[in-house]
Amino acid sequence: MAADTDHFNALDRLADRHEERLASALVTLEERVSDLMATAPLRDGQLFDLEWATNARTELRQLISEEYLATVDGIIREYDEVAVGATDMLREYGDIVELDQSVVSQLQQLTFQGFEDIANEYLDVLAKQVYESTLTGTTFAASVAAVKEVVGKDMARYASQQVHDSLTQFDRTVNTKIALDSGATRFKYTGTLVAKTRPHCKEHLNKVYTIDEINEIWQGEWTGKSSSNAFVSAGGYNCRHRFRPVFED
Repeated sequence: MAADTDHFNALDRLADRHEERLASALVTLEERVSDLMATAPLRDGQLFDLEWATNARTELRQLISEEYLATVDGIIREYDEVAVGATDMLREYGDIVELDQSVVSQLQQLTFQGFEDIANEYLDVLAKQVYESTLTGTTFAASVAAVKEVVGKDMARYASQQVHDSLTQFDRTVNTKIALDSGATRFKYTGTLVAKTRPHCKEHLNKVYTIDEINEIWQGEWTGKSSSNAFVSAGGYNCRHRFRPVFED
């Protein structure tokens, strides 16, 4: 099997494992948020204590940090190995320059900041939900159901996509940086063809293009497009395709 296929298949398996780890962490987070709600003072089965609701934000922030962000931090630390794997793979196709470790570290930091943004967004959603439920005297059961939906449904769906796309975008960025520093001017669009493969990816799969051709093609519009940066986003959200430099004539 080709070196790029081996690398990309391994990356896809790693992405699946990362999604599983984060999903498990969010299940635990959902349970701990429910436990927190169980400490709310009740009057006739309804929330009423606005001071408790206000202070709950601090507890929610701690829970999100311990379960969600701690798991994300462990996941992103594994990107070091991804960078090594990308370097080894590219050596099979030509003489390449070594990637500066500071680039890897900076990409990891920026990726983590993206997950922190999600954490802060859903902290606001949860805190608002708790306060509004208390303000309106919502029943305990309904309040718990509401916060569980935020974590177990909304946050879980968004985070799952984020953890996959962050890994693949990191790998694409590293590959491209090494390739460009090594003098690559042409790239092959590679990846796996599956039932859900977008028409845009099917059209360009296994074809070789110059950088100018890629930039021109990716200015178009298609379903699932996430940006015009072909080398980072490839086919868009949840895409498992990427560009691999072509050094030989």
